[in-house]
Amino acid sequence: MYKLLVVEDEKSIAYGIANSIPWGEWGFVINGVCGNGLEALEQIKKDKPHVIISDIRMPEMDGIELMQYLNQHYPEIKIIILSGYNDFEYLQMSIKNRVTEYLLKPTDIDEFEVMFRKLKNRLDDENRKKIEQQELKQAYEESKSLKLRKKFNDLIKGYGYNEEKMEEEFLKQDRNWFGVILISFDTQNSEDKNAIYQEQTKIEKLLNEKTAKENITGRFILNFEEKITGILSTEEEPEEEVLRDYAKKVLECVLGEGNSNAYVGISNFYMDFQVLPQCYEQAKCCVSQKIYSEAKSLIMFYKEIQEADFDYYAISFDVGKIVKEILEQQEDKIEDTLEQIFSEFKGKLILDYDCINRLSLELMFSLSRELLRYGVQLEKVMKKMDYTYTHIYSFKSLEEKRKFLFKILREVSKESARMKGEWKNRSSLAQQIKEIVDAEYDSNQISLEYVGAKVCKNTAYISKIFKNEFGCNFSDYIMSKRLEKSQKLLTNPALKIYEISEKMGWADVSNYIKLFKKKYGMSPKEYRNILQAGGGSTAKHIESD
Repeated sequence: MYKLLVVEDEKSIAYGIANSIPWGEWGFVINGVCGNGLEALEQIKKDKPHVIISDIRMPEMDGIELMQYLNQHYPEIKIIILSGYNDFEYLQMSIKNRVTEYLLKPTDIDEFEVMFRKLKNRLDDENRKKIEQQELKQAYEESKSLKLRKKFNDLIKGYGYNEEKMEEEFLKQDRNWFGVILISFDTQNSEDKNAIYQEQTKIEKLLNEKTAKENITGRFILNFEEKITGILSTEEEPEEEVLRDYAKKVLECVLGEGNSNAYVGISNFYMDFQVLPQCYEQAKCCVSQKIYSEAKSLIMFYKEIQEADFDYYAISFDVGKIVKEILEQQEDKIEDTLEQIFSEFKGKLILDYDCINRLSLELMFSLSRELLRYGVQLEKVMKKMDYTYTHIYSFKSLEEKRKFLFKILREVSKESARMKGEWKNRSSLAQQIKEIVDAEYDSNQISLEYVGAKVCKNTAYISKIFKNEFGCNFSDYIMSKRLEKSQKLLTNPALKIYEISEKMGWADVSNYIKLFKKKYGMSPKEYRNILQAGGGSTAKHIESD
């Protein structure tokens, strides 16, 4: 069983989640209910839950602050956000804080079940992977190669530094300048983990044997992130051309083994061995540029990215235009618009390589909010497609991300067309109902049941579409029509007020008088007196507010 903590300041919601759902059947157990983030932290420190369901808006410490703390101190905990439609800004922050998933209020039990069964499978997979990794690590722990990899990984990750031991292990003592080269390539056996490992270790060996250069010393190791990384050192600050020639040799070595795609990233060089973790991140940033390039191979220097003039915040999109294209089912224009947005990134050098994900999420959140005005819920369409917002992270190229967004928006467009057809039918039916009421409102038999029988619809449906179309209740409309008719009847002095009341369907004349006064600001008698003083039936009717 996986431990689940509920963090919600509304007690009815919190205990409803905790007590009314068969968590045990889904593989979870409730280990606490907290009213805010501060209470949750105390519980987390004590029990270490696997999953947290948290509201966003809470006193003392809100959901965003809680997420930020957990990401820093307990990154292994899965976070599920519970929010409303008015929390889009907070939701964007939650995506940036690596929230696992979120649920929109109100949420039914079916939504909970689908999400948590998927989450259990994910946790099971992660546990299996942890066990596999532990078994693999244990099997090779005593081997010299694994120990070397561990030292290398510690070095580039900044987990520990011993100048004498590290430099003796990896580098010549007469080298003064240090940098990192990173190689990323698509393996030929992407489904076979053992084959992948063997292929990568073979490349690692070849790079150490064949890329030697007199003025550059390189030591290559397959690190624990499954990326081949090299620590480079030179006597003097290396010239760009020398480094580029070296990188070409590395690229040729990788491609020569039958790999179709290979990307090489090279950091800046520094006269400090301890700055290697920074160099490693720079090299990773370089390799990530493959998402913005259509080339099958790439050599990228971090210096080029630093010098590039690209303003992510200058990229904009016209949400209104896209919504119009969606509502009008203009699929070609939707595709062209997305292509135009994504083309801004093609061939660019971008320091922040996660910005395309943020832009995509920003676009989707903005569209979701705007489409709600038209009754179209983007989240429901995505749910039918078995997608969530965070699926955008799984696509590794611009084209894949663009196709993903277009696929979603195309389905949204189809959904809007279906809803438009429903609205048209409802509007026609509402008008038909109104015509019946206008013709028979003074009849004693007029009612929802009577009209329902005529149009072959149930009373609840009739009441709903009438209210949506005309902005008032069915019964209120009939009452208003009868009161207006009573105005005309009051011009006839031969009719008693109680007779008019009965004609209009009010057996209790006091009820009729009360309703009349509420609508017109005076009693039927006062109204009749005004009519008589002004010339009888020729007096103008008093208009309602």
